[in-house]
Parts: sequence; structure tokens; C-alpha cells
Amino acid sequence: MCMFCAAIPMSASVGIALAGKQNEKRREGTKDGRNAMSTRLPMNKATLVVTGGLLVCSVVYHVIIMPRTGIIM
Repeated sequence: MCMFCAAIPMSASVGIALAGKQNEKRREGTKDGRNAMSTRLPMNKATLVVTGGLLVCSVVYHVIIMPRTGIIM
């Protein structure tokens, strides 16, 4: 498995974990009566961009750079 193919599920799982932690902190803050986080980073969108970029890089690598390995390995 190439480095791009291995990084796709890892980036998705890390992004989902970070979004979950951010939501948990926001819920805890509002439950305790504190102000919610003033700046909320768009983790879901960032995860989508990173995973999509890795997917495009994987396709380019398998089709153009190393065509002998094929698209699916």
C-alpha cells in the first residue's frame, strides 16, 4: 500500500476525533455556564479538504507516476 493510500483513512479518523473533541469541549463549556468557544475551527471541512487532497494525490500517483501498480492494489 502506498503512502497516500495509507494516509487517507488515517486523516479521516484523526479529523473525526478532533471534531468530536472540539464538540465535547464546547458542550462542557456551555454546561458549566462559561462562554462557548469564540472561534470554532471547521474541523469537518478541514478533514474533507485533507482527505480529498490525499485522494487526488493517490490517483495521480497510481495513474501517472507509477502506472504499473494500477489504480487499485
